[in-house]
Amino acid sequence: MKKEVFNIEVVTSIQVTQQDIDDIMVAALEGGITYWADAAVVPEDRRVADWGHEQIARGGVLRIHTTEPWDKDDTEWYELTREKLLDGIKKAYEGSYYTDYDWCDGQTLDCCQVDAEVADAIVQLALFGEVIYG
Repeated sequence: MKKEVFNIEVVTSIQVTQQDIDDIMVAALEGGITYWADAAVVPEDRRVADWGHEQIARGGVLRIHTTEPWDKDDTEWYELTREKLLDGIKKAYEGSYYTDYDWCDGQTLDCCQVDAEVADAIVQLALFGEVIYG
């Protein structure tokens, strides 16, 4: 007898605080993305906070520069915003990135579990729509 299987779609809402975003950005900027990004700059005309890692949660912009290691002339700047980072968190959760870390229970983030590797994936998903480095 053939076993019937039924699929259901589950929609969830994850609460992300300003502190969560700051923590993710610190982990990303202090080690997570440094192997593919060689600069992170706050455009002065769009500065909303004193520190670079605080820009995103407060609605600012952080410009991130990458240089392809095999071609130093091939450089690109990407703009990270709060909306993009939130989308990166969503994609990381939906794609089950780094589930061994228990960084998200489907309702809230546990930024104590967001290390440089998880933060790197979130930022790459935010900027590129996929993890392309590492």
